[in-house]
Amino acid sequence: MRSITLLFKVLWSPGEAMASIARNPHCVLPLSLLICSSIASAAVIKVKLPDLPLRVIERSPLSSTLADDAKKQMREQADSASSWIFTMVFSGLRPVLVLLLVSGIYFSIFTIVGREGTFKAFFSIAAFAFVPMVFRQSAAVLSAFYVPAASIMPDELGSLSPAVFLDRDSLPAPAFSSVNMIDIVSIWTLSLMAIGFAFVTSKRVSKGTRVGVVFGVFMLYALIRLIIQIA
Repeated sequence: MRSITLLFKVLWSPGEAMASIARNPHCVLPLSLLICSSIASAAVIKVKLPDLPLRVIERSPLSSTLADDAKKQMREQADSASSWIFTMVFSGLRPVLVLLLVSGIYFSIFTIVGREGTFKAFFSIAAFAFVPMVFRQSAAVLSAFYVPAASIMPDELGSLSPAVFLDRDSLPAPAFSSVNMIDIVSIWTLSLMAIGFAFVTSKRVSKGTRVGVVFGVFMLYALIRLIIQIA
């Protein structure tokens, strides 16, 4: 019951919730919610938009070199039993892997800057901070039902950023991606982590330093994504 209360409280009273989580780290409920939500949204999208992964290839220069038979074969593989199994397994593992990676990065940085909490505390705070991702997955499901399939790209699915009002074909790809990453859910999640890490870091770590580290890591991630797209 306490975990359920914290699950909701972290959305409207994050300071109080994160203080409690730092004192008694636990993550089963938020992690279970994220896993179930990821699997459910992936299943709906797989049914409603089976060709979604192929659209990235169709918009790339590689598309012109592919024969129609090759494209047909790729569509058939996308709807095969093995593709379904891979999608469901990966969707279930993805929240765990992402949280392990995110927690590990921040745990390592704050160990240098000034850390007091354990890795379990960092992981638990990150797990609760990622709860708003459920809203993004819900938006992705709604998009799969109500947005014309031909106009959806994988990176736009579930986006709650200003990019939804832009025409991606009228902008350079890096510019569109930059706007697309300014997402309400991402900012919300980062803000929750910045609040939560206050309870597992040294008192000598200022608020500005803590916020700078949390958002700085995200900015570095965004920059790497842009570099990969340009290359």
